[in-house]
Amino acid sequence: MNIKNIENKEGGFLRIILFIIVVVFLMSYFHITVTMVFHWFVTMFHNVFS
Repeated sequence: MNIKNIENKEGGFLRIILFIIVVVFLMSYFHITVTMVFHWFVTMFHNVFS
């Protein structure tokens, strides 16, 4: 492994962390909980496959 590959992996890790922070901020701003998101997915799959 050379240094360029390590830098690319670190950049990807930082992007994932930044994405998670933005998602958590938006969820708190719109008052959305993980349970609500899970319920939405369950309802969507139930409607699609029924």
